[in-house]
Amino acid sequence: MSRFVLRYGGSDAIPAGHLNTIRSTPGLKVIDESPRMLLVDGEQSSLQEKLKDMPGWSLHPEQTYPMPDTRKRLA
Repeated sequence: MSRFVLRYGGSDAIPAGHLNTIRSTPGLKVIDESPRMLLVDGEQSSLQEKLKDMPGWSLHPEQTYPMPDTRKRLA
């Protein structure tokens, strides 16, 4: 499974029906949410299938960046 960011681009708040559909989909787990985005763990094909019937959503793979090593070193 992979993590994906679902972003809602509609002009209003995320419709409650869309949230219920995403949360009730077997194999998908909502990890975090904000007023316009969800972080979801699941299969990409399953997510794309659900989003076909829900306009206003975009699907993006989660990106992570390593923390830089900021320790001072002796030359």
